[in-house]
Order: sequence, then structure tokens, then C-alpha cells
Amino acid sequence: MNTLTNEMPVAGEDMFHGPIGGMVEEIDKYTEGSKVGVLVTLIAAFSAAVGNQPGVGTGKGSMPLSFWPVMVGPTGVGRKGTATGIAMRVVAAGLGVFSANNVSYNLPATGLGFANELVERAIRGVSAPMLFISEEMDEFIANARRDTKIGGYLRKAWDGSTIGHRTSQVDLQIHKPHVAIVGHVQPMNWGAISGSRDATGGTYNRFFPVWVIQSKKLPVFSSANPDKAIERLGNRFRSMVNFAQEVTDLSVPEDVAKVFESKHREICDAMTSGNEALGQYTERAMAYMIRLAGLYALADKRTEISVADFDAALALVTYMVETVTYTLPETSASGNDIPARILAFIQEAGSEGVTSTEVARKFQRVRAAEIRAITDGCEFVVTSRLRSEGGRPATLFTWDKEKSAVVIEQGQDALFVAA
Repeated sequence: MNTLTNEMPVAGEDMFHGPIGGMVEEIDKYTEGSKVGVLVTLIAAFSAAVGNQPGVGTGKGSMPLSFWPVMVGPTGVGRKGTATGIAMRVVAAGLGVFSANNVSYNLPATGLGFANELVERAIRGVSAPMLFISEEMDEFIANARRDTKIGGYLRKAWDGSTIGHRTSQVDLQIHKPHVAIVGHVQPMNWGAISGSRDATGGTYNRFFPVWVIQSKKLPVFSSANPDKAIERLGNRFRSMVNFAQEVTDLSVPEDVAKVFESKHREICDAMTSGNEALGQYTERAMAYMIRLAGLYALADKRTEISVADFDAALALVTYMVETVTYTLPETSASGNDIPARILAFIQEAGSEGVTSTEVARKFQRVRAAEIRAITDGCEFVVTSRLRSEGGRPATLFTWDKEKSAVVIEQGQDALFVAA
């Protein structure tokens, strides 16, 4: 089934979830920058400022929370700098010392340069949190080809692993690096990321591309002054960071974990399996979904991740995948996520179920025959006919909650029993 097309990404409302989403909504009227651009900058800054202590517990250990978005947009009308600029004004208003000492507007393109940036701020060999903002990301990639060490160091920073740089002149060790990155790049140069594999060894798939475009035009001389709003939001941002810095572990309650396995993971896996080129760019989509959900929870001053946090994270991951398919034609999506989305829609309806008409309205690009094939292929969907009130009778789809719970409990990987 090939129901998806390479259309300009549309931001889902779910991604503007919780206090950090509310901050974006409040500041939106003061900027021509993309709401998505403001959002990812704030999340990246938050992910850096909270430090290396909080993490999301998984079966493979604790996952760090650093976030590396790259804004992809045309020069001028992309308003990449505008979006980052107003978000960083909020960060500076709330965290003046961090903004002055732990934010660099230059991402070094050599291993030694990157290591030195971290060492300068390290305390007894343990790295201080660091936010890099690179307004010429394509230039960084080009420069990085000359020094293969930078790719390895960035990968270690993304994982939070010790970075060691040793030559005849220097011997540097940086423990527990905690780095966030915000990058800017033009669409036509975004392909340089994939072309950099020889230089950075796959580092590009740690980055999280998001499409940005000018959101509106504001009057040049009579626009509202954002100073008071920025001061207020800065105080709120500082309060969020203060809470998060005291947290060690974020947990996922059992009932939320079950929803994650049956909904969010299924959709994410299906969405990123379109083809090899797409898979390269979205290899870490699920890891990012977990990181982002943790950040949404911390911003709300919670240590337990909720279903709504995962919904928000999935919306942002979906936007990332749509950015890749929109800006890189060779990575066309296959539509494999549509079955998982339809089944999640039915599951969320609970005992009331949804009609075939409601499913068709929700997924307008999917034909009725394809919807029926998806529902017939899932053992958890119960199909029944509604009484006709004139015209063709509608079909009601309901989810067999007890049966699906048994399957998930047993660890079976089976939303579908037939193709």
C-alpha cells in the first residue's frame, strides 16, 4: 500500500503538549518563526540544562535525555534563526549563567576542538552540560570530512559515553558528556548529512530534522513587545529545570508501558520501515521517542511518563519522518504505518468502538477495501454490522482488550495475524 506522498509536513497539535508546549503557544504571537522551530529549540535547551543525571529506565539501562534537532528550511522564509533566537531569549531570561557559560554558537568540526569545548567546562573530568547551536550545519558537515574523530566523539556524546582524545601533545578524558545540539540547514544542503558517512560514521542519524517555515508576517513597527512574556516564561523555564536537576530516574508505569508497546512502538516501527534510505535517517526514532517523552514529563514536573507524553513524542517523531520524506525524495515513505495508526485509533475508542465511516474520515487517503483488509488481519478487532438507517449499513470496529492484554503479557509480537 502506498498511501503517503511527499507533502510538506504538518505539525500535529499533540506535540505542543504540557508546559513546554504551552510556552510555545504563548510566545507564538511575538515571532514569525515556526512553532516547531521554537518548540525543538526549547526542548533541546531544556535537555541540556537538566544535566546528565535524569534518565529513562529501560531494560537496557538508563537512557540519557539529550536532544539534537536540526531545522531544515529555505533561507529567508525558513526563519530558522528567528525561531531559535526567541526561544534562546527565554532560556537566557531563566538561566542567565547557563546561557553565558554553557551555550556555544559554534559546533567544532574537529575532534580536538569538540573535546576542548567540553574539557574547558569539566569539573574533575566530568563534563558540564553543553548546548551547541550551529547556524551553518551544512558547513559543519563539510568541515567534519577532514577529521574523522569528530563523528566518533559526537556519537559518544549522544550516548553519554566517555570521550578520550589522545595525541603526542594532549591526553584528554571527558566523563559523562551531556550535549544537546540545535542545527540549521537549507533543504538543498540537507543531503550533505547523508554524504558525510565516510567522515562521521553515521553520526547524522543522531540528528533530528524538522521542517520549518515562516509562520506569519508581523508588522515591522507596531508588533507587540515580548519582553514581559519572555521574562515570565524564563521564570517558568528555570522552575522546570530546577525540578528536573533533582531527578535521577524517570519511570514508565506498567499500564503506560502496555499502551506504548501496542500503540507507540508499533506505529514508530512501521513508520520508519519504508525503505533503506528512510531507515538510515530514522534509525533512532524509537530512542528519540523515549527521550522526548521523558523530557515532556520532566517539564511537567513529573517522574512518571504518561501516555500523553508518548503521544506528544510520537507526534514529533512523525513530523521528523515527514521532514525526511519531504526534503529527500529518494526516501519516499511506504505507508506501512497506516495499519498501526488505524488499529491504534480503534483501540483508543475502547468499548464504544468506531464505525467504518469514522475510520474513513480519519484516514481519508486509505480506501475502504484497505481498511477492511487491515481490520480483518488483526485478531483483536471485533467487527459487527450496525442497523441501517437508510443506505448502506455501517460497520462497527471494537477492540478485544482482554485478548490483546494476554498477547502483550506473553511478549508476543502480533498485532497482525494475517497480511
